[in-house]
Amino acid sequence: MNSFLNFFDRYKLGIVAAFAIFTGVFIYLQMDIYEQYFPIDPFADQPEVRIEKDQLEITPEDVMIEQNNSMDNVKNIARDRNDTRERSQENWDQNKSEKNVEQSVKDYEKKLFEEAGGAAKRQAISDEMVRRQKERSTTGNNNNAKKESSQKSGGSTAYAGNVMVDWALKGRNPHQNDNYWVRNPGYTCGYGSAGTITVHIKVNQNGDVISAVPTASGGSNQCMIEQAVAYAKKSRFNYSGSAPVQQEGTITYKFISQ
Repeated sequence: MNSFLNFFDRYKLGIVAAFAIFTGVFIYLQMDIYEQYFPIDPFADQPEVRIEKDQLEITPEDVMIEQNNSMDNVKNIARDRNDTRERSQENWDQNKSEKNVEQSVKDYEKKLFEEAGGAAKRQAISDEMVRRQKERSTTGNNNNAKKESSQKSGGSTAYAGNVMVDWALKGRNPHQNDNYWVRNPGYTCGYGSAGTITVHIKVNQNGDVISAVPTASGGSNQCMIEQAVAYAKKSRFNYSGSAPVQQEGTITYKFISQ
């Protein structure tokens, strides 16, 4: 400690002088740096860019919107692909004529009666058959009769345009000749669900769909596939004792985006 103090006392003038010189040089250099700057022109002095009003106008020709026309003008009906009637977009009926609708129903009821086990069950079915026959024979409402005739008797012309449900099952009609029984899921999947799905079906003699498997699709999503299969299984066709035990066919559904 004493040696340090002796050293400082001996060279204090030199140390003070060196510190003063260092301080002066530092201040000089700092002042020299601050004097150097980069000139920046004021923004207001820059040349103004003007855009004429006419250049901002957008005409309909300048706008291009991609449209999907594949689902335009699709009728919310079901149609038999094997329907041989003439087709029209103005005068048409979605059901083709079937003269033996009543006989088909009777044959189906008779089959159920014959297959029922036990006398009591057969009697209950027999009573139900009699009740239904009375209802059919005593229906006197003209409006309902006209509506039923319109829905089930059919016309001579089929619809010629695009339909939401297109089915093929040779020699078979919808249950009671009412195309309501070929069910339509086309609006059930909501926004963004637009496309076509074909379902391969198997139908028993009673007209029940016992199997439904999607075989082809275009632009489909999972909801559309599931709904197509579910609604195919809800569909029902007429009874036919002469049909194969498992008759194969197809139902094609068009889904419309909401």
